[in-house]
Amino acid sequence: MKILSRNALIIFIVLIFIFCCQQKQQNITERDNEMIKNEVKNKFEKLISALNNLDSHEWSEIYSKDEFISAFVSTDFYSSRKAFINAITSYFTMREQQKVEPLEVEVTALTPTLALLTSQEKTEMLLKNGENMRSKHVFTMIWKKEAEDWKIIHSHESWNIE
Repeated sequence: MKILSRNALIIFIVLIFIFCCQQKQQNITERDNEMIKNEVKNKFEKLISALNNLDSHEWSEIYSKDEFISAFVSTDFYSSRKAFINAITSYFTMREQQKVEPLEVEVTALTPTLALLTSQEKTEMLLKNGENMRSKHVFTMIWKKEAEDWKIIHSHESWNIE
């Protein structure tokens, strides 16, 4: 488990390095930096809303269709957007309700078109079998400004069930 987490972190750092090296070195003004942070936080709030509404369609639209790289959910790895969407959609069908409450959200503008978001949430789920789950949840995401909007191109999430 520790090896997998370490490997995921190494992959994540390498991805950031590759993207940063591919982008032209451009200075981000303070105004642009704040705009990027606000835009990505607003999209993240839509993601949280979709999670809380168990709306897999709205949730999936926040992930890039053109530039999706990968997603990690605990120890599960998805290199295909379709496989990731199908897995999460399946998870949604097992839940009666869900409440994801962000506790901390940090956005770092990496370039004018790339941002890193890290977050910590308190999550409660009521499964259709009557089981109630509470956990701490964290996201690490790379967002890319695409033609129409900010989209997630890489996501990693972990759970610590209480």
